[in-house]
Amino acid sequence: MRRILSIFPALALGLYACSGINDSWEVKGGGYIKYKINGEKSRTVELAPDDVEIPFIHNSHHYLFLRTQIEESADGDQFSIMVNSPVLGDNHPVQGQYSWFVAENSEKGSIDAGRSTLHFDQKDDSTWTADLDLYAVDCRGGHCEDSLPALHITGRLRYWIPKEDR
Repeated sequence: MRRILSIFPALALGLYACSGINDSWEVKGGGYIKYKINGEKSRTVELAPDDVEIPFIHNSHHYLFLRTQIEESADGDQFSIMVNSPVLGDNHPVQGQYSWFVAENSEKGSIDAGRSTLHFDQKDDSTWTADLDLYAVDCRGGHCEDSLPALHITGRLRYWIPKEDR
């Protein structure tokens, strides 16, 4: 009987350790972008499940679109990136109103599609991952300055598609 009673604490601890497993990004969807601006300190912004539109999941789009929420960034950064017909390997963001970057609660600085790439190394029915190599106009001084060197944003995108959408 003692032996059976000694199993209960271990079982309870095991169940407690697994209690949050269904709250993970792998199940509910979402993810993050970990990045650096001009090689400086590491930053992270989280992606909610609704921050990313994956091609042909609940839509008839052929593009990937993501827009982070500024309140999810401790630094006041925000991404908006669109990629037409994403493939494994190098992809360029769409130039214009859909691809921009806000640094430190500034104005939106457009992302230079000609110089910028998202290199997807995984895009399947559950997970999308990519290396980011982006160049955006520097707008941190209160207005956008094309004469300043572009912000160079490098990092990693990881996004899990919500389980019910797979």
